[in-house]
Amino acid sequence: MFIIQFIRGFCMALADSVPGVSGGTIAFLLGFYDQFISSIDDLLRGGLEKKKKALFFLIRLGIGWACGMVMAVLVLAGIFESHIYAVSSMFIGFILFAIPIVVREEQQALRSDKGAV
Repeated sequence: MFIIQFIRGFCMALADSVPGVSGGTIAFLLGFYDQFISSIDDLLRGGLEKKKKALFFLIRLGIGWACGMVMAVLVLAGIFESHIYAVSSMFIGFILFAIPIVVREEQQALRSDKGAV
């Protein structure tokens, strides 16, 4: 489980290192945004057991994030200088790829909310 949280944090850091891209967006696309937000809430307001579980989750995520940020600074800085158009095109592709995922998620949420109204 540590490896999964590490990779998630690493991916968030890579996104955070790119101007205009959010680690929260990556958390959403990778499917752990709710767990991330819930862990922060549990850390602040939960019982002792929930705080402990949330803290371990956030520490694992944070270790991955720190490693990812260091790697991003070392690697992406050079890539941005020499291949800015290719990198920009890649991130535009990520955004375009994410649009159908977000639309599908929102359609499912809207369908389930219609029954509640």
